Amino acid sequence: MNKFQDGFSNGSYDDLLEEYAGGAVQSKSPSNQPAENQPPQKTQRNSFTQRRSNQASNKSTNHSFDVDLKNAFRNKNRNSFSQDNTDGNSDVPSTGDSFRRGNRFNVNIDYSNTNYETDAIIEKAKAQKEAEEAQKNKPDDKKMFSIVDGKLNINKDAIQSFVMLSSKSIIACAICVVISIILSIFALSCVNDVLAINRKATDEPIEIVLPNDADTGDAIKLLDKAGLIKNRIFCNIFAKVMGFDDDKYLPGVYYLTPDMGVEKMLNRLQTTSTRGNLVSVVIPEGFTIDQIFERLEKNKICTAESLYKVLDTVDFSEEYNFIAKIKNKEDRYLVLEGYMYPATYEFEQGASPASVIRKFLDKFDAMWTDEFAAKATELGMTTDEIIRLASVVEKEGNSSVQFFQISSVLHNRLNRPGVYPTLDCDSTWKYIEDCIYPRVASTTERNKYENNYWTYQCEGLPAGAICNPGKAAIQAALYPTASKNYYFRHDKNGKIYLAETIKQHDANGALVEKANKKD
Repeated sequence: MNKFQDGFSNGSYDDLLEEYAGGAVQSKSPSNQPAENQPPQKTQRNSFTQRRSNQASNKSTNHSFDVDLKNAFRNKNRNSFSQDNTDGNSDVPSTGDSFRRGNRFNVNIDYSNTNYETDAIIEKAKAQKEAEEAQKNKPDDKKMFSIVDGKLNINKDAIQSFVMLSSKSIIACAICVVISIILSIFALSCVNDVLAINRKATDEPIEIVLPNDADTGDAIKLLDKAGLIKNRIFCNIFAKVMGFDDDKYLPGVYYLTPDMGVEKMLNRLQTTSTRGNLVSVVIPEGFTIDQIFERLEKNKICTAESLYKVLDTVDFSEEYNFIAKIKNKEDRYLVLEGYMYPATYEFEQGASPASVIRKFLDKFDAMWTDEFAAKATELGMTTDEIIRLASVVEKEGNSSVQFFQISSVLHNRLNRPGVYPTLDCDSTWKYIEDCIYPRVASTTERNKYENNYWTYQCEGLPAGAICNPGKAAIQAALYPTASKNYYFRHDKNGKIYLAETIKQHDANGALVEKANKKD
C-alpha cells in the first residue's frame, strides 16, 4: 500500500481514506466551502481516535453516501493537485499522477480500489450480523433441551454424551457401593465370629477333635473347617491380640455350637469346665470302659460315642507318664482300660469328653503312689503289668480277702512260666465276649484279640487290662499272700477253692459241682 509524505501524515491507505472522507463530508455543506479567491487550507489530520470514530460512521452510511464519498475523495485529490500546480511549479504537469510539496518526489495513487474496499467492509459487516442472528437461532450443542423458534429442541447427541459420561460415573459409584457393602458384610461377619450376635445354636452340637500338640492356629483351622467361624484370618489375629497361649490346648473331642463365639470356643478347648449342672457319678471297682461310658451317658455328662472317639484319636502319652510307658499299645483293644480309676466323681453335664477322661486319669495318677511304684519294681514288674494283673484279680475275686489269695495263685504261676505258661482265667474270655466282640466285627481283629487276651491261649498276662481295678485289687496285686497254690475255683455262691496240684484242683471241682446243686 502506498503512503503519502510531506504535507500528509504518514499513514496507510485506510488512514488516508478516513482523512479524505472527513473532508468530503464537510464539503457537502455550503458553510464548509472555501471562500472565493482564498487559497485552500490544508485539512488538518484528525487524531487516531477521531479517525476510528469517522470510520465507524462511514460503515453505517447507505450506498448513495458511499458513492458521494468516493466522488468527494477523487475531487479533493484533484483540487490538491491543481493547488500544487498554481503554486508556480511549472515543471509538474497539472494532469499528471505526481505532485510536489516541499521536497520533490513522486506519489502514485490508485483510485480504482476505493469502491472495492468500501464494499468489502460493508459486506463483512452484513455477514457478521447475519452470523450473529443465525447463532441466536441455532440450538446449543451443549444443551440436551433448548427452545428454538418457540419449539422444544431435543439434542440427541448431547443426551447420548451425557449418558456415556454419566454411565461411567454411575459404574464408578456402583463399584464403590458394592465394595462398601462387601466390606460391611465382612466386618459384620468378623464381629459375629467373636460375639456370635446373629449366630444360633444348632440342634446338635458340632464335634471337634483336637489332636495332640495343637496350637491356636490348629484350633481355629478346625473351627473354620467345621463351619463354626467364617473368617479364619481375622480369628487368628483376634486370638493373637487376646493373648491365647498355644501350650494350653487340651487334646480331645469337644462339642461346640456357633452361638458360642470364637473366644468362648478357644477357652473351652483350653479348660475342662463347661459351667453345667454338677452331677455326682459313682464308678464301681471292676467296671469296664464300656460300663463307665454307658453310665456317663446316662447321667448326661457326655455321649459314649464321643468318649470312644477320644480314645481313638487322642494320645494321652504326652500328658501322663504311666501311659507313655505302655509298650504294647498296638496289641490292645483299649489302651486306657485299667487306668479309668473307679471312684465317685462330680461331672458337669455337657462336659468335654476329653476332660472327663482326664479326670479318671488324674485320679489314677494320684492313687498310684511312690510306694506302689517301688513295690512293683521290687517284684520285677512294671506299673502296667501290675494293673493288668490287678484287673484279673478284680474280676476273679469276690472280696478283698480273695483278692490276695487269687493274686498269690497268679504270681506263683507267673513265676513258673515253664510249668504254668498260661493263667487259665475264665474272666478274660468273658471280657472278649462282652466287650471286644460287640465292637469288633472283623474276624481277623477278633482272632488277634483272642490270642492277646484269652489267658487259656496267651502266655502270661493278657495284653491289656480286662477292667478298671480298684485300690484293693491293686494292693493285692502288689502284696500277694504267700502260698504254694497254683489253682483256684468258685462255686455259685462265690466261695473259693484253692489247690496246689492239679489233682487237688480236680477234687475241688467235684466239691463245686456238689455245692452248685444245693438250693
